Amino acid sequence: MAVRVKICGITHEDDAEMAVEEGADALGFVVEYPDANPWILSRQRAAELMRMVPPFVTRVAVVGGDAHTILELVDATEPQALQLHRDETEACVTELAIRLAGSGIRLIKALRIDASVPGPPAELLARAARRFVDCGADAVLVDSVVPGRPAGTGKAVDWGLARTVVDAGVAPCILAGGLNPGNVGRAVAAVHPFAVDVITAVEDEANRKVRAKVRAFIQAAKTMDPGPPSGG
Repeated sequence: MAVRVKICGITHEDDAEMAVEEGADALGFVVEYPDANPWILSRQRAAELMRMVPPFVTRVAVVGGDAHTILELVDATEPQALQLHRDETEACVTELAIRLAGSGIRLIKALRIDASVPGPPAELLARAARRFVDCGADAVLVDSVVPGRPAGTGKAVDWGLARTVVDAGVAPCILAGGLNPGNVGRAVAAVHPFAVDVITAVEDEANRKVRAKVRAFIQAAKTMDPGPPSGG
């Protein structure tokens, strides 16, 4: 099965429409994120943009913070998936899973790896993934983080570490961090993720999505057959 592609950081109607036309499976909307970045939307604006997303393309709210605030954002935007992309605790994930039970909203927990230092032992990352899944996460996302820049780092994660999470087989694994049209095919072949996630590599200097870059990224990701995933 071809890998799925999420185009994140949607801020304009035209960008959302174009990404869908080029074959995106999911669109990410950064909603009132606690740390400054160029893609932050108010809950009202995010809701407006999400309403225009057509059926069968997943609306993903990218959020961070405490469970109470996140639930308020869910009520305001009605996403189909919720990407927890900060330092949410296991208790936070558990509370959200309980409160959202029966809603159909899927929980994605980001595992952010500091790209400025050597990565953690592979088994620790896999254990972290398992703990969050045990708390109620439906998928995990492996991404890079650089101190002082909480989003859109452009820094690749260690694909070997990400493959460890895939091989653990605890849940679908989404790969992010430093992916671009030139390397996403190799990343898919090396990691065998369920999906890939991109933001800065398909934008111009004004943080608007560029059709040629979006098309190249999606084609490169989807034409690379990842083969059967390893693990459970």
